[in-house]
Amino acid sequence: MKKLTVVAIALAGAFQAQAAEVYKNDTTSLDLYGRIYAGQFFGDKKDGTNDYSAKQGANQFVRFGAKADSQINSNLKALAQYEVQLYVNNSEKTLTNDSTDNLRTRLAFAGVTGDWGTLTFGRQKGAMGSIEDWTDVAYSDGYGADGTGVGTDTFGTNRAASVLKYSGLFGGLQVDTSYKFDSNDTETPTTDDKAKDSAYGAAVSYTFPFNLSLGTAYNVGHREAANTDDAKLWLVSAKFDNKALYAAFTYADGQDFLGTGIDHTGYEAVLGYSFANGFGLQALWNKQKQDNGGVKKDNVDYYTLAAQYKFNKQLRVIGEYRINNLDDTSATTAEKTKDDYSVAVRYDF
Repeated sequence: MKKLTVVAIALAGAFQAQAAEVYKNDTTSLDLYGRIYAGQFFGDKKDGTNDYSAKQGANQFVRFGAKADSQINSNLKALAQYEVQLYVNNSEKTLTNDSTDNLRTRLAFAGVTGDWGTLTFGRQKGAMGSIEDWTDVAYSDGYGADGTGVGTDTFGTNRAASVLKYSGLFGGLQVDTSYKFDSNDTETPTTDDKAKDSAYGAAVSYTFPFNLSLGTAYNVGHREAANTDDAKLWLVSAKFDNKALYAAFTYADGQDFLGTGIDHTGYEAVLGYSFANGFGLQALWNKQKQDNGGVKKDNVDYYTLAAQYKFNKQLRVIGEYRINNLDDTSATTAEKTKDDYSVAVRYDF
């Protein structure tokens, strides 16, 4: 059975691990994939009333996913994907505590695909996520994607529920549009709820034959709470990827996106090189400047320096150090800015 090329490309951003085909016949296929991530953050602990901004402690999880497709007719195919993540940071007892939120459904969507593109509905990435992914490539989990404001369950910009999405690839041109349906259960919400409010977005990118891609995305979140403005976010991004050298930059401009009356500009950049022997080096930069009613401050400003070694396609070891550029005057009175670092072992299957 010949698989449609557009399926693989339109969903490539969601498939982070190499899938293993467990079933296939002339009309149907089922692939399973997953990740085991064992990481640890090393940073200063709380000291009396000082709540250090450094990360500290375990960062360990197991991720499982399944993707399936089946032929409807010669021009149309059905597809679906499910992905769940289980955090195992502390002890087995935490799994019985509802407040720990250990088990999280990352993706759960289904739809149809053909030569015209892919149409899906469910919990999935919004259109803007396809552009944000260019700089959300930190070697270790927990760093990166902090500058632009794009986030999970944030006005449908990244993974979110009740998202209707279209993706199409036409030569080097990639087009994504998405609409997140309102899931508020009250007629007149009184608080800002970025996870439930409706939103819509679009993203367009073009990849040139010489490995350079340019893209832009725009997203609007409709706040239903009284006396609140719509959340607006615009991204422009560029990346170069020749499988060895990787470089990307994203600029963000947000109006009332982080909160009513809060505007921001964000910057994310990454530069990395992967050697043929499995060794890789990467530098990452995230910065976010906020303007809250004329009061301006840097909310995010850090670099990371990272290295990894891949034993094979499945197993790798990672080390990443974060240099926090915020000074104490940029943080809250009970917080002091500190550096931190992470080490991890990751296995993909």
